[in-house]
Amino acid sequence: MGARPLRFPALDRGESMLALAAMALTALLALAGVHKLGLAGLLAPLAIVALGVLLMRPRATVCLVVALTILCEGPTFGILTFTTHLYVHVYKYVTLLDVLVATAVLAVAIDLVRRRRALWVPRALLGMVLFLPLAILVGALVGSAAGASIRFALGSEDVLFYLLFLPLAVANLELDTSELTRLLGALGALAALKAVLGLIEVAGHYGSQIEGSSTLTYYEPAANWLTLIAGLTVLAALLMRARLPRWLVLSTPLLFACLALSYRRSFWIAAALGIVLVALVSSSPGGRRLLWVSVTAVAFTIWLLGSINFQSQLPIVKRAASLTPSKLDVNQQDRYRLDERANVLAAIREHPFTGLGMTVPWAATARPLPVEREEGRQYVHFAALWFWLKLGILGLFAYVSAIVGAAMLAWKVWRDASRPLLRAFGVASLAGIAGLVAMDTTASFTGVDPRFTVLFAAQIGLLARVAYRSPLPQELARKDSTAAV
Repeated sequence: MGARPLRFPALDRGESMLALAAMALTALLALAGVHKLGLAGLLAPLAIVALGVLLMRPRATVCLVVALTILCEGPTFGILTFTTHLYVHVYKYVTLLDVLVATAVLAVAIDLVRRRRALWVPRALLGMVLFLPLAILVGALVGSAAGASIRFALGSEDVLFYLLFLPLAVANLELDTSELTRLLGALGALAALKAVLGLIEVAGHYGSQIEGSSTLTYYEPAANWLTLIAGLTVLAALLMRARLPRWLVLSTPLLFACLALSYRRSFWIAAALGIVLVALVSSSPGGRRLLWVSVTAVAFTIWLLGSINFQSQLPIVKRAASLTPSKLDVNQQDRYRLDERANVLAAIREHPFTGLGMTVPWAATARPLPVEREEGRQYVHFAALWFWLKLGILGLFAYVSAIVGAAMLAWKVWRDASRPLLRAFGVASLAGIAGLVAMDTTASFTGVDPRFTVLFAAQIGLLARVAYRSPLPQELARKDSTAAV
């Protein structure tokens, strides 16, 4: 029997013209890309197709953006250095991460329009949604009045847009309880992978140096925050006697080891506070009454840590010993933070309502600085003061509203979630947010650091999705059958 020739379906004239037009458009895009970008421009049509696919898949796009932000470290990480390209500027003040976050938010917006669903704003986030856009506008206008271009001022607020839009995008995804649980499992796997990579960084001496010849795991806050929340979630789940995958339980020591070897003292304090909170809240139904006990215990631990005269030369012990108040004035970095804060407070007293505006540096009028840092006068080692200084009093309200709203959502997840793992995530988030309040007094993470803000904003949206998730029909049926028995 002879082979049959291949036969292609015939195209009518209209379809043929459409195909030719598509081919011509693709060729024009490729030529324009080559003219503008060189050989890399040949990928322009492929990038447009990929963009179209991402815009039609909101859940996959949001997950992709969060996963890439977790996996791609900045320039301080010694291995997989090619991942820093995620944070390069692709057009003036716009980074590739800005483009990806905007794509994810736009994909959710398009999905809402297609399905004719109204945008849902969780009640706990109403304060942030009200104050933050106004604060962003004030920061841009005041910065522009001081001499900066309005485009540059708005471009400098890109991370604030993450904090505003990304929680709403995640909260409006259609995810059922099973999908939410699997999503938490995937984030746990990414946290375990990051812990392993961080320990390889230390073992191979690839990382940044600290305390002499020692190297650290992660200096940037994003990976440390992920490992902290993952470790606290596993701890809370174990205390609640929830069933967890064995690999996740076995990875917990790696998570905390990676966090300890980051040498970030603020994260150490957050971890200590988080562990105490998780232990008290998870093991007792009266967790609300025990919150003050945990705060007292952590304060006592910090005081005890600072009052011990350590003689060991281990880097981790030397770093812990630097927490003592008597050494803050000796350590140049800590001295800088104190002098910086005095100057920032002086600037806020001069402009209490409008702040200085975006792109406007503060001046060292109250105290001279022991050392000058590049772009140091655009930064503040205290997140609430950064919001107030750059965005005015509305910025301070926006920051407080975001933290309080996130804590309210975490509390609701702990109290009302249907599955133990989801409740454990609520407890861990609540403990982590308590630690974040402490961390944000030593460095500005929320709304300032791009990668951290992506993770924290996605976490807020995920908490909102879990907190207000209606039970699935099979869950209601199971609950009714249990009540009947």
